[in-house]
Amino acid sequence: MASSLIEMPTAPAKARSRRLELLRSAPLNSWIALSGDETQILAVGKTFTEADEIAKKSGQTDYFLTRTPDEWLPRSLSPLIETTV
Repeated sequence: MASSLIEMPTAPAKARSRRLELLRSAPLNSWIALSGDETQILAVGKTFTEADEIAKKSGQTDYFLTRTPDEWLPRSLSPLIETTV
């Protein structure tokens, strides 16, 4: 049985910290548009479409959309492992 570890890109600690601050400052249970460099929230909406439309109206073209959780829960993360049979 072969297996391989999927390498996840890592950002510098300062960037990860800033991203976490942004996510935690956003309203729970909503869609947000983050700038491509993940330094600011461009839009917040109740739906994907709403957040996307607001981000487009702001004139930004380099952004991505993500959903915030219903509530923040402590989690333990482990490496993702892809197994091939």
